[in-house]
Amino acid sequence: MSNTPMAQPMRALLGAMNALAKLNVGPTMESFMAKPHAERIAHKNPGLMTRRVTAMIDTEDAHVEGRGGPIHARIYRRPDTAPGAPGYLFVHGGGFAVGGVNFCDHVCRELAARSGFVVVGLSYRLAPDHPFPAGIEDCQDVLTWMAKEAPGGLDPERIAVAGESAGGNFAALLALWSRDNNGPRVAHHAPIYPLADFTTSHIDWSEGNAGNPGITPEVSDAVVAMYCMDNDPANPLLSPMFADHKDLPPALVVTCEYDLLRNEGIALATSYREAGIDLKHVHMDDMPHGYLLMTRLTKRSYETMDLMIAEAKRYL
Repeated sequence: MSNTPMAQPMRALLGAMNALAKLNVGPTMESFMAKPHAERIAHKNPGLMTRRVTAMIDTEDAHVEGRGGPIHARIYRRPDTAPGAPGYLFVHGGGFAVGGVNFCDHVCRELAARSGFVVVGLSYRLAPDHPFPAGIEDCQDVLTWMAKEAPGGLDPERIAVAGESAGGNFAALLALWSRDNNGPRVAHHAPIYPLADFTTSHIDWSEGNAGNPGITPEVSDAVVAMYCMDNDPANPLLSPMFADHKDLPPALVVTCEYDLLRNEGIALATSYREAGIDLKHVHMDDMPHGYLLMTRLTKRSYETMDLMIAEAKRYL
C-alpha cells in the first residue's frame, strides 16, 4: 500500500467508523439487510458527507417499463441544455443491496450542472430480494429506454455510462452487453472503483480495511452469496474482470488506494489496455472507497466528476 496517507477529514471519520464497527456499534450489513427493500432503495447519503448542489437543475421522474416491472429513473438537465445534448447514465453503488436515485442524487445533479449533458439515474432492484441478474437487467432496460425515447431531448447516438462501486460493475457490464447484444451504442464508459471480481481473489485482507469501514471477509462472503446466489462468481456476466474486453468502447477507470477493491480495479484497467481499447486509468493514492459521493469531505469528488465529463466529451 502507498505511503501517502488518506486525506483528512475522511481519515478521521472513517477511522471512527472502523473503530465502532469493531465494537459492533452502529449500522452493519446485517442491520441494513433487515430493512425492507423499499426502505433500502430510498436510503440517502448522510449530510455529514455530502454538500448541497447550488446550481439550478431541472429534474423529471419517470417510470421505465422493465422486465421486472417499472423502474424509477430520474432525468437531470440544466435549464439551458439544448435538445440533442449527450446522454449520461450514472449508476449508484451500495453493495448491490442499498440505494436508489436518492443515494446519488447530488452526484447526478453535479454531473448535469458541470457538463450540460442530460444525466439519468435509476433505482435498480436490490439484493437479496432481487439477486443477479435483476439489477443489471434494470440498467440495460433504462439504457435501452434512453436510446429509444430520448428523455430530456438527449441524442440517442451519444450516450455514455458510468457508475461507482457496484455501479462500476454495472457500467462495465453495460458496455459488454451493448457490444455483444447489438444494444444501444455506448460511446464511453467509466467504472469508478468498480467491483470487478466476485471471486474476491484480488482482495488482500492483510492490508486492513481503513477505507471500507465494517467490511470483513465474512461481510464480503455474504454480499457475494446474496447477489450471486448459485451462479459461478467467475461468470463474466457477473464479474467483468473475466470477460473478453476487445472492441469495448473507450473507458475511464478510476481506482483508489484505500480500497479493498483496488487490485481488481487495477487488473480491469490492465486488461482493458491489453485488449487495445482507448483507456485512461487514474489512481487516487489518498482516497478511500466511496469518495466520489463524499463531496463535503474532499475536493477529489469534484475533480473526478470533471474528469468523467472531460473523458466522455472526447467521444460524445
